[in-house]
Amino acid sequence: MKRFIFLATLAAGVTAAYLMQKRGESLLSIIKKTVSNPLGALAEELRLALLPASQRSLPSAT
Repeated sequence: MKRFIFLATLAAGVTAAYLMQKRGESLLSIIKKTVSNPLGALAEELRLALLPASQRSLPSAT
């Protein structure tokens, strides 16, 4: 079970990093977000990808 959780987290981080790179974020920002919170980064990228363009806004730097 631990191995599954590890692999799922790793896959989420890789997917989020790919989506961020495709969107044009800097490499440092991608690394910082995916290492600190891979599942949260994936959720944010999916949210941005699924929103209509009219509702998108730049994420706040926190």
